[in-house]
Amino acid sequence: MSWVTFIWSMTAGTCLTLGAVHFLVWTRQRGQWANLVFSISAAAAAGYAVFDLLALRAQTPAEYGTWMRWMLLLGMLEGLLIAGFVCLYLRAGRLWLLWLICGLRALMLVLNFVSGPNFYFREITDLHQSPLLGELIAHPHGVLHPWAILMQLSLLLILIFVVDAAHTAAKRGGGSRAWVLGGLVAVGFSLGSLSYALYALEILPSTFSSQLFLLLILVMGYELSLDVLRAGQLSRDLLESQQRMRLAATAADLSIWEWDTIRDEIWTTEKGRERAGLGPSERIDFARYLQTIHQNDRELTQRAVRHALEVSGEFEAEYRVVSPGGATRWVVGRGHVDRDTRGKPLRIRGVSVDVTARKEAEAELRRLQGELTHVSRVTAMGQLASSLAHELNQPLGAILRNAEAAELFLQNDPPDLEEIRAILADIRQDDQRAGAVIDRMRAMLKRREFQGALLDMNALMSEVTALVRLDADARKTQLVLAPETALPPVWADRVQLQQVVMNLLLNAMDAMNDCPPPQRRVSVLVRRVAADVEVAVRDAGPGIPEENLPRIFDPFFTTKPGGLGMGLAISQTIISAHGGRLTAENNVDGGATFRITLPVAKGESNRVIGDQ
Repeated sequence: MSWVTFIWSMTAGTCLTLGAVHFLVWTRQRGQWANLVFSISAAAAAGYAVFDLLALRAQTPAEYGTWMRWMLLLGMLEGLLIAGFVCLYLRAGRLWLLWLICGLRALMLVLNFVSGPNFYFREITDLHQSPLLGELIAHPHGVLHPWAILMQLSLLLILIFVVDAAHTAAKRGGGSRAWVLGGLVAVGFSLGSLSYALYALEILPSTFSSQLFLLLILVMGYELSLDVLRAGQLSRDLLESQQRMRLAATAADLSIWEWDTIRDEIWTTEKGRERAGLGPSERIDFARYLQTIHQNDRELTQRAVRHALEVSGEFEAEYRVVSPGGATRWVVGRGHVDRDTRGKPLRIRGVSVDVTARKEAEAELRRLQGELTHVSRVTAMGQLASSLAHELNQPLGAILRNAEAAELFLQNDPPDLEEIRAILADIRQDDQRAGAVIDRMRAMLKRREFQGALLDMNALMSEVTALVRLDADARKTQLVLAPETALPPVWADRVQLQQVVMNLLLNAMDAMNDCPPPQRRVSVLVRRVAADVEVAVRDAGPGIPEENLPRIFDPFFTTKPGGLGMGLAISQTIISAHGGRLTAENNVDGGATFRITLPVAKGESNRVIGDQ
């Protein structure tokens, strides 16, 4: 085998091999159109090399003209395919210029078949034998077509297109890779233009276009192969990332999920399927997943999903999942909505975590807190025991005296019925008074759940001050209630608020134990502040040491000898549960003020007690 045959055959074989490899890549990744264009381009370059070899071996001018016509056909297509590859690979280039090149090459293809043996020669008059690599090859002589200059023009346009595409891709972030590909392709076409000129001047025995096309195929194939290698590395990195993510999700007891809203199909990890009692291969749509959610939580979850899809783009919901066996688990789900360029939802991706243990702990904490709150109320009532006993003794003593008086009147003959009726009315009033005191005590001592109602804070403060007034009198403390008229109601639990205010009043009186009696004064101010109702309990004691202010509401922190340090902590928890705030501050003129701020009941901001 001669060197010419070997080189041109190797050129064709190399191009076909590279084309076949990247055609297989394209069949597995149909979106990679650059691989398909490259494989077609490589096949065209291989065909060009075959026809080029046949032309070099031609024995007659007619035979040379025929092989050259088919060679030029593939060469013209090759130029278009390489320009198209650059456009697809770099995602850049002026389309109008590409269409101009297509139109010019289409014209050249037509001219290649309409006149003379081929596009270049109007007539081939003779074949000369020129030496190449130790053997003779055919070299034509003849009359060129005037339109042969179109080949140089088309090569110049392709050169401009490739350089412009590389410049655009580099500015957009392609960097040196864009310039390497564009520069090497531009060099290849420049060499091709030069070789055609030297061939026409009979300086070169061949255009060597087959080898130039091979050079371009190698350059493009190298770039594509780098992409394949990078894709493989990315695939390995992705696999490692997925393994890490799976390990992290398992350690955190998370389930990862994705809902394709277009196809209405939900994917989730094994943990998510196991938690919801779904089979490993069962198809999950949104309706099917809703069936696994507790019926009391389905509507809330659906509203959260609609809000995420239509408004916020962020999904968050807390709901119960019921397994086929009847076991109930609390789950918190969070996700993000992906949208297309028009804002249409495509999918929601997110994670879910089992919070059943936390829910059970919260329930136990609420139970213990309720027990502690009850103990705190009993303790407060114990402090008021003597005062309450005195308050009960007054109506009971009055009842006894009225009963004795009635007995005396009944001994008269005839008895004075009008006086007896008046005595019985007094007995009824004293009985109701004693009953009210007992009811207040029972309400404060009773273990109970939260019972919200619309409350008039002025009336509530009157009830509490009535409970502690006798204790204030015994301590020689002036107790002043300063209500503001026309207050809107608040939504709260009456007994819990009574407990908080009573605790603050007793603390205020305790703080003034060492003060002279004339200075002992506790003020209760009730007023509206913006959209809230505020209750301020102010004392005239020594105030709170500045170093203790940040810790005043901490559990088990106390400044009282023998105190537990739970009263203020419980009070703050109760007010926070009502959506309010409990704060403490020292007064400028001495003493301290504790402020309870509660929001006005929803829908009641413009309505006041007394308008009901």
